[in-house]
Amino acid sequence: MRNLMFAILDYGVATNRLPRSKQDICIAVYQTRHISIGETCYSHRRDLQKPIPIRKRAMNETVQISSCHDAEKIGQILMISVVLIGSIIGNSIICLLLIRFKALRTVPNILIANLAVIDILNALTNMPFMIMWYICKVPYLKGRRISWFIVSWYVLFMYLTVFNLTVLTMDRFGAIVHGLRYHSWKTISKAKVAVLFVWLVAAAYTYGMFTLGLDIDVGDAPVLVYRIHYLKKFGRHFIIPGYLVAFTIMLILGISIWYSVRLHSRRLTAFCSMAKQVKSDVKTAKTIGLTVVAFFCMGVVPVLLHYIARIHGTWPHFLAFFLTHLNSMANPIIYSLKTRRFRKAFLLFLREPFGKSQPDMTSKSQKATRNLTCKAEEHNIYNTHL
Repeated sequence: MRNLMFAILDYGVATNRLPRSKQDICIAVYQTRHISIGETCYSHRRDLQKPIPIRKRAMNETVQISSCHDAEKIGQILMISVVLIGSIIGNSIICLLLIRFKALRTVPNILIANLAVIDILNALTNMPFMIMWYICKVPYLKGRRISWFIVSWYVLFMYLTVFNLTVLTMDRFGAIVHGLRYHSWKTISKAKVAVLFVWLVAAAYTYGMFTLGLDIDVGDAPVLVYRIHYLKKFGRHFIIPGYLVAFTIMLILGISIWYSVRLHSRRLTAFCSMAKQVKSDVKTAKTIGLTVVAFFCMGVVPVLLHYIARIHGTWPHFLAFFLTHLNSMANPIIYSLKTRRFRKAFLLFLREPFGKSQPDMTSKSQKATRNLTCKAEEHNIYNTHL
Protein backbone atom coordinates (compact mmCIF):
# COMPACT_ATOMS: atom_id res chain seq x y z
CA MET A 1 0.00 0.00 0.00
CA ARG A 2 2.84 2.36 0.82
CA ASN A 3 4.51 1.72 -2.55
CA LEU A 4 1.20 2.41 -4.30
CA MET A 5 0.90 5.78 -2.55
CA PHE A 6 4.45 6.73 -3.58
CA ALA A 7 3.70 5.69 -7.15
CA ILE A 8 0.57 7.88 -7.28
CA LEU A 9 2.47 10.86 -5.81
CA ASP A 10 5.30 10.48 -8.35
CA TYR A 11 2.74 10.26 -11.13
CA GLY A 12 1.09 13.46 -9.92
CA VAL A 13 4.42 15.33 -9.83
CA ALA A 14 5.26 14.22 -13.38
CA THR A 15 1.84 14.91 -14.96
CA ASN A 16 0.47 17.69 -12.71
CA ARG A 17 -2.68 15.61 -12.08
CA LEU A 18 -3.76 12.60 -10.09
CA PRO A 19 -4.56 9.24 -11.76
CA ARG A 20 -8.25 9.03 -12.65
CA SER A 21 -8.58 5.40 -13.77
CA LYS A 22 -7.15 1.91 -13.25
CA GLN A 23 -5.06 2.36 -16.40
CA ASP A 24 -3.55 5.56 -14.99
CA ILE A 25 -2.62 3.69 -11.80
CA CYS A 26 -0.96 0.96 -13.88
CA ILE A 27 1.05 3.61 -15.73
CA ALA A 28 2.01 5.26 -12.45
CA VAL A 29 3.15 1.98 -10.93
CA TYR A 30 5.18 0.96 -14.00
CA GLN A 31 6.77 4.34 -14.70
CA THR A 32 7.93 4.84 -11.12
CA ARG A 33 9.56 1.39 -11.04
CA HIS A 34 7.41 -0.02 -8.23
CA ILE A 35 7.79 -3.41 -9.86
CA SER A 36 6.27 -5.51 -7.09
CA ILE A 37 2.93 -3.77 -7.72
CA GLY A 38 3.51 -3.33 -11.42
CA GLU A 39 3.81 -7.07 -11.95
CA THR A 40 0.35 -7.58 -10.50
CA CYS A 41 -0.99 -4.75 -12.61
CA TYR A 42 0.41 -6.28 -15.80
CA SER A 43 -0.61 -9.82 -14.90
CA HIS A 44 -4.28 -8.85 -14.51
CA ARG A 45 -4.50 -7.13 -17.88
CA ARG A 46 -6.32 -9.19 -20.51
CA ASP A 47 -5.05 -7.25 -23.51
CA LEU A 48 -1.36 -8.16 -23.07
CA GLN A 49 -0.75 -7.74 -26.79
CA LYS A 50 -1.65 -4.03 -26.53
CA PRO A 51 1.01 -2.05 -24.67
CA ILE A 52 -0.08 0.54 -22.17
CA PRO A 53 0.19 3.95 -23.85
CA ILE A 54 2.60 6.46 -22.40
CA ARG A 55 0.77 9.71 -21.91
CA LYS A 56 3.75 12.04 -21.90
CA ARG A 57 7.34 11.56 -23.00
CA ALA A 58 8.40 14.07 -20.38
CA MET A 59 7.10 11.72 -17.72
CA ASN A 60 9.51 9.02 -18.94
CA GLU A 61 12.44 11.36 -18.80
CA THR A 62 11.46 12.60 -15.35
CA VAL A 63 10.75 9.47 -13.34
CA GLN A 64 12.56 6.65 -15.24
CA ILE A 65 15.87 7.42 -13.63
CA SER A 66 17.77 4.46 -12.27
CA SER A 67 19.31 4.75 -8.86
CA CYS A 68 22.17 2.60 -7.55
CA HIS A 69 23.25 4.81 -4.68
CA ASP A 70 21.50 3.26 -1.68
CA ALA A 71 23.49 0.92 0.56
CA GLU A 72 21.54 -2.22 -0.36
CA LYS A 73 22.12 -1.86 -4.10
CA ILE A 74 25.77 -0.93 -3.63
CA GLY A 75 26.25 -4.09 -1.58
CA GLN A 76 24.62 -6.22 -4.27
CA ILE A 77 26.73 -4.61 -7.00
CA LEU A 78 29.91 -5.27 -5.02
CA MET A 79 28.94 -8.93 -4.55
CA ILE A 80 28.34 -9.42 -8.27
CA SER A 81 31.54 -7.52 -9.14
CA VAL A 82 33.68 -9.76 -6.91
CA VAL A 83 32.21 -12.87 -8.53
CA LEU A 84 32.67 -11.36 -12.00
CA ILE A 85 36.37 -10.61 -11.46
CA GLY A 86 37.02 -13.93 -9.74
CA SER A 87 35.29 -15.89 -12.50
CA ILE A 88 37.24 -14.20 -15.28
CA ILE A 89 40.63 -14.59 -13.55
CA GLY A 90 40.13 -18.17 -12.35
CA ASN A 91 38.67 -19.58 -15.56
CA SER A 92 41.18 -17.71 -17.72
CA ILE A 93 43.99 -19.44 -15.82
CA ILE A 94 42.39 -22.83 -16.61
CA CYS A 95 42.29 -21.98 -20.32
CA LEU A 96 45.87 -20.65 -20.35
CA LEU A 97 47.18 -23.81 -18.69
CA LEU A 98 45.62 -26.00 -21.38
CA ILE A 99 47.02 -23.76 -24.11
CA ARG A 100 50.50 -23.80 -22.56
CA PHE A 101 50.76 -27.49 -21.57
CA LYS A 102 50.03 -30.30 -24.01
CA ALA A 103 50.16 -32.83 -21.18
CA LEU A 104 46.94 -31.36 -19.76
CA ARG A 105 44.97 -31.78 -22.99
CA THR A 106 43.06 -34.88 -21.96
CA VAL A 107 39.40 -35.62 -22.71
CA PRO A 108 38.03 -34.52 -19.30
CA ASN A 109 40.29 -31.44 -19.26
CA ILE A 110 39.00 -30.34 -22.67
CA LEU A 111 35.46 -30.55 -21.29
CA ILE A 112 36.61 -28.62 -18.22
CA ALA A 113 38.16 -25.97 -20.50
CA ASN A 114 34.83 -25.68 -22.32
CA LEU A 115 33.12 -25.12 -18.97
CA ALA A 116 35.73 -22.43 -18.19
CA VAL A 117 34.99 -20.66 -21.50
CA ILE A 118 31.26 -20.80 -20.70
CA ASP A 119 31.89 -19.27 -17.27
CA ILE A 120 34.06 -16.50 -18.76
CA LEU A 121 31.42 -15.53 -21.32
CA ASN A 122 28.76 -15.67 -18.62
CA ALA A 123 30.80 -13.32 -16.43
CA LEU A 124 31.44 -10.88 -19.28
CA THR A 125 27.80 -10.65 -20.40
CA ASN A 126 25.17 -11.87 -17.96
CA MET A 127 26.69 -10.42 -14.79
CA PRO A 128 26.90 -6.83 -16.13
CA PHE A 129 23.41 -7.25 -17.59
CA MET A 130 22.15 -8.33 -14.17
CA ILE A 131 23.61 -5.25 -12.53
CA MET A 132 21.90 -3.04 -15.11
CA TRP A 133 18.43 -4.59 -15.45
CA TYR A 134 17.94 -6.25 -12.07
CA ILE A 135 19.75 -4.06 -9.54
CA CYS A 136 19.91 -0.58 -11.10
CA LYS A 137 16.87 -0.99 -13.41
CA VAL A 138 18.37 1.24 -16.09
CA PRO A 139 15.60 2.81 -18.21
CA TYR A 140 16.91 1.77 -21.63
CA LEU A 141 16.79 -2.00 -20.96
CA LYS A 142 13.13 -2.52 -21.71
CA GLY A 143 10.80 -3.59 -24.47
CA ARG A 144 10.03 -6.86 -26.21
CA ARG A 145 13.21 -7.40 -28.28
CA ILE A 146 15.76 -6.39 -25.65
CA SER A 147 13.99 -8.36 -22.92
CA TRP A 148 13.75 -11.47 -25.12
CA PHE A 149 17.47 -11.32 -25.89
CA ILE A 150 18.63 -10.72 -22.30
CA VAL A 151 16.47 -13.42 -20.72
CA SER A 152 17.15 -16.03 -23.43
CA TRP A 153 20.91 -15.31 -23.29
CA TYR A 154 20.89 -15.86 -19.53
CA VAL A 155 19.01 -19.16 -19.87
CA LEU A 156 21.36 -20.29 -22.67
CA PHE A 157 24.35 -20.19 -20.34
CA MET A 158 22.39 -22.02 -17.66
CA TYR A 159 21.94 -24.93 -20.06
CA LEU A 160 25.47 -24.75 -21.43
CA THR A 161 26.68 -25.35 -17.88
CA VAL A 162 24.26 -28.16 -17.08
CA PHE A 163 24.78 -30.00 -20.39
CA ASN A 164 28.58 -29.72 -20.13
CA LEU A 165 28.52 -31.15 -16.61
CA THR A 166 26.31 -33.98 -17.85
CA VAL A 167 28.84 -34.84 -20.57
CA LEU A 168 31.67 -34.69 -18.01
CA THR A 169 29.81 -37.15 -15.80
CA MET A 170 29.20 -39.44 -18.78
CA ASP A 171 32.94 -39.35 -19.56
CA ARG A 172 33.81 -40.48 -16.03
CA PHE A 173 31.09 -43.15 -16.22
CA GLY A 174 32.67 -44.56 -19.38
CA ALA A 175 36.21 -44.38 -17.98
CA ILE A 176 35.42 -46.18 -14.72
CA VAL A 177 32.55 -48.52 -15.56
CA HIS A 178 33.69 -49.59 -19.04
CA GLY A 179 37.43 -49.24 -18.40
CA LEU A 180 39.80 -50.20 -21.22
CA ARG A 181 37.08 -50.35 -23.87
CA TYR A 182 36.24 -46.70 -23.27
CA HIS A 183 39.90 -45.63 -23.00
CA SER A 184 40.67 -47.24 -26.36
CA TRP A 185 37.61 -45.59 -27.93
CA LYS A 186 37.88 -42.00 -26.66
CA THR A 187 40.07 -39.46 -28.49
CA ILE A 188 40.74 -35.73 -28.34
CA SER A 189 38.82 -35.29 -31.60
CA LYS A 190 35.76 -36.94 -30.08
CA ALA A 191 36.07 -34.64 -27.06
CA LYS A 192 35.97 -31.62 -29.38
CA VAL A 193 32.88 -33.07 -31.09
CA ALA A 194 31.30 -33.40 -27.62
CA VAL A 195 32.03 -29.71 -26.97
CA LEU A 196 30.31 -28.76 -30.23
CA PHE A 197 27.41 -31.05 -29.31
CA VAL A 198 26.98 -29.27 -25.95
CA TRP A 199 26.74 -25.85 -27.61
CA LEU A 200 24.33 -27.00 -30.33
CA VAL A 201 21.99 -28.84 -27.97
CA ALA A 202 21.94 -25.99 -25.43
CA ALA A 203 21.22 -23.41 -28.16
CA ALA A 204 18.52 -25.58 -29.77
CA TYR A 205 16.78 -26.26 -26.46
CA THR A 206 16.96 -22.65 -25.25
CA TYR A 207 15.89 -20.82 -28.39
CA GLY A 208 13.38 -23.51 -29.32
CA MET A 209 11.78 -22.88 -25.94
CA PHE A 210 11.91 -19.08 -26.28
CA THR A 211 10.12 -19.12 -29.63
CA LEU A 212 7.04 -19.63 -27.45
CA GLY A 213 7.67 -16.17 -26.00
CA LEU A 214 7.95 -14.24 -29.26
CA ASP A 215 4.27 -13.27 -29.12
CA ILE A 216 4.49 -11.85 -25.59
CA ASP A 217 4.31 -8.07 -25.83
CA VAL A 218 3.68 -5.78 -22.87
CA GLY A 219 5.06 -2.68 -24.51
CA ASP A 220 8.01 -0.89 -22.93
CA ALA A 221 7.86 -2.91 -19.75
CA PRO A 222 11.23 -3.62 -18.10
CA VAL A 223 13.10 -6.91 -18.47
CA LEU A 224 11.88 -8.22 -15.12
CA VAL A 225 8.23 -7.97 -16.19
CA TYR A 226 8.92 -9.84 -19.43
CA ARG A 227 10.86 -12.46 -17.50
CA ILE A 228 7.84 -13.09 -15.28
CA HIS A 229 5.62 -13.59 -18.32
CA TYR A 230 8.14 -16.01 -19.88
CA LEU A 231 8.25 -18.00 -16.65
CA LYS A 232 4.47 -18.17 -16.45
CA LYS A 233 3.97 -19.20 -20.08
CA PHE A 234 6.68 -21.83 -20.58
CA GLY A 235 9.38 -21.53 -17.93
CA ARG A 236 7.86 -23.91 -15.40
CA HIS A 237 7.26 -26.50 -18.13
CA PHE A 238 10.72 -26.38 -19.75
CA ILE A 239 13.36 -24.44 -17.76
CA ILE A 240 13.02 -26.14 -14.36
CA PRO A 241 12.37 -29.71 -15.66
CA GLY A 242 15.38 -29.38 -17.99
CA TYR A 243 17.59 -28.65 -15.00
CA LEU A 244 16.15 -31.41 -12.84
CA VAL A 245 16.27 -34.07 -15.57
CA ALA A 246 19.95 -33.33 -16.25
CA PHE A 247 20.78 -33.47 -12.56
CA THR A 248 18.89 -36.77 -12.22
CA ILE A 249 21.03 -38.23 -15.03
CA MET A 250 24.18 -37.06 -13.24
CA LEU A 251 22.96 -38.57 -9.99
CA ILE A 252 22.23 -41.97 -11.58
CA LEU A 253 25.62 -42.03 -13.34
CA GLY A 254 27.34 -41.00 -10.11
CA ILE A 255 25.74 -43.87 -8.19
CA SER A 256 26.80 -46.29 -10.95
CA ILE A 257 30.39 -44.98 -10.76
CA TRP A 258 30.47 -45.37 -6.98
CA TYR A 259 29.10 -48.91 -7.17
CA SER A 260 31.58 -49.91 -9.89
CA VAL A 261 34.56 -48.55 -7.95
CA ARG A 262 33.44 -50.35 -4.79
CA LEU A 263 32.88 -53.62 -6.67
CA HIS A 264 36.12 -53.78 -8.67
CA SER A 265 38.64 -51.99 -6.44
CA ARG A 266 39.87 -55.18 -4.73
CA ARG A 267 40.20 -57.10 -7.99
CA LEU A 268 42.31 -54.43 -9.68
CA THR A 269 44.80 -53.87 -6.88
CA ALA A 270 46.80 -56.93 -8.02
CA PHE A 271 47.64 -55.28 -11.36
CA CYS A 272 49.68 -52.12 -10.92
CA SER A 273 49.08 -50.65 -14.36
CA MET A 274 45.31 -51.12 -14.24
CA ALA A 275 45.08 -50.03 -10.61
CA LYS A 276 47.03 -46.87 -11.39
CA GLN A 277 44.67 -45.98 -14.26
CA VAL A 278 41.58 -46.68 -12.17
CA LYS A 279 42.98 -44.63 -9.29
CA SER A 280 43.57 -41.70 -11.65
CA ASP A 281 40.06 -42.04 -13.08
CA VAL A 282 38.54 -42.15 -9.60
CA LYS A 283 40.41 -38.98 -8.56
CA THR A 284 39.12 -37.19 -11.65
CA ALA A 285 35.62 -38.50 -10.96
CA LYS A 286 35.76 -37.14 -7.40
CA THR A 287 36.76 -33.70 -8.67
CA ILE A 288 33.95 -33.68 -11.22
CA GLY A 289 31.56 -35.04 -8.58
CA LEU A 290 32.44 -32.14 -6.30
CA THR A 291 31.81 -29.79 -9.24
CA VAL A 292 28.37 -31.37 -9.74
CA VAL A 293 27.58 -30.98 -6.02
CA ALA A 294 28.58 -27.30 -6.22
CA PHE A 295 26.37 -26.98 -9.29
CA PHE A 296 23.44 -28.47 -7.36
CA CYS A 297 23.93 -26.09 -4.42
CA MET A 298 24.48 -23.01 -6.61
CA GLY A 299 22.42 -23.97 -9.67
CA VAL A 300 19.50 -26.28 -8.93
CA VAL A 301 18.63 -24.80 -5.53
CA PRO A 302 18.39 -21.22 -6.93
CA VAL A 303 16.11 -22.49 -9.73
CA LEU A 304 13.81 -24.01 -7.12
CA LEU A 305 14.03 -20.78 -5.14
CA HIS A 306 12.98 -18.84 -8.26
CA TYR A 307 10.03 -21.18 -8.56
CA ILE A 308 9.00 -20.67 -4.93
CA ALA A 309 9.82 -16.95 -4.56
CA ARG A 310 6.91 -14.63 -5.27
CA ILE A 311 8.41 -11.27 -4.36
CA HIS A 312 10.96 -9.99 -6.87
CA GLY A 313 13.70 -7.62 -5.83
CA THR A 314 14.03 -8.99 -2.29
CA TRP A 315 17.27 -10.39 -0.88
CA PRO A 316 16.20 -14.07 -1.20
CA HIS A 317 15.35 -13.47 -4.86
CA PHE A 318 18.66 -11.69 -5.43
CA LEU A 319 20.57 -14.51 -3.73
CA ALA A 320 19.00 -16.99 -6.17
CA PHE A 321 20.63 -15.06 -9.04
CA PHE A 322 23.84 -14.53 -7.08
CA LEU A 323 24.35 -18.23 -6.27
CA THR A 324 23.94 -19.12 -9.94
CA HIS A 325 26.74 -16.72 -10.86
CA LEU A 326 28.85 -17.78 -7.87
CA ASN A 327 29.07 -21.26 -9.38
CA SER A 328 31.19 -19.78 -12.21
CA MET A 329 33.83 -18.69 -9.70
CA ALA A 330 33.66 -21.90 -7.64
CA ASN A 331 34.74 -24.27 -10.42
CA PRO A 332 38.39 -23.03 -10.75
CA ILE A 333 38.72 -23.15 -6.95
CA ILE A 334 37.61 -26.79 -6.94
CA TYR A 335 40.12 -27.70 -9.67
CA SER A 336 42.97 -25.96 -7.87
CA LEU A 337 42.22 -27.63 -4.54
CA LYS A 338 41.49 -31.14 -5.82
CA THR A 339 43.79 -31.54 -8.84
CA ARG A 340 47.50 -31.79 -8.09
CA ARG A 341 48.41 -31.67 -11.77
CA PHE A 342 46.70 -28.30 -12.23
CA ARG A 343 48.59 -26.92 -9.24
CA LYS A 344 51.95 -28.16 -10.57
CA ALA A 345 51.14 -26.78 -14.02
CA PHE A 346 50.21 -23.39 -12.57
CA LEU A 347 53.47 -23.12 -10.61
CA LEU A 348 55.44 -24.15 -13.70
CA PHE A 349 53.50 -21.59 -15.75
CA LEU A 350 54.53 -18.84 -13.32
CA ARG A 351 58.20 -19.84 -13.72
CA GLU A 352 58.13 -20.52 -17.47
CA PRO A 353 55.10 -18.85 -19.09
CA PHE A 354 56.54 -19.29 -22.61
CA GLY A 355 58.68 -22.39 -22.07
CA LYS A 356 58.25 -25.92 -23.43
CA SER A 357 58.57 -28.03 -20.28
CA GLN A 358 55.59 -30.12 -19.17
CA PRO A 359 54.26 -30.75 -15.62
CA ASP A 360 55.31 -34.43 -15.28
CA MET A 361 54.09 -35.94 -12.04
CA THR A 362 57.08 -38.29 -11.67
CA SER A 363 60.60 -38.46 -13.02
CA LYS A 364 61.63 -40.89 -15.78
CA SER A 365 63.63 -43.06 -13.35
CA GLN A 366 60.63 -43.34 -11.03
CA LYS A 367 58.39 -44.29 -13.95
CA ALA A 368 60.85 -46.94 -15.15
CA THR A 369 61.16 -48.43 -11.67
CA ARG A 370 57.40 -48.50 -11.23
CA ASN A 371 56.85 -50.15 -14.61
CA LEU A 372 59.46 -52.86 -13.87
CA THR A 373 57.87 -53.55 -10.49
CA CYS A 374 54.41 -53.81 -12.02
CA LYS A 375 55.61 -56.14 -14.78
CA ALA A 376 57.32 -58.36 -12.23
CA GLU A 377 54.16 -58.54 -10.12
CA GLU A 378 52.00 -59.35 -13.14
CA HIS A 379 54.50 -62.05 -14.22
CA ASN A 380 54.44 -63.64 -10.77
CA ILE A 381 50.65 -63.62 -10.69
CA TYR A 382 50.55 -65.20 -14.15
CA ASN A 383 52.97 -68.00 -13.10
CA THR A 384 50.99 -68.60 -9.93
CA HIS A 385 47.77 -69.10 -11.88
CA LEU A 386 49.57 -71.48 -14.28
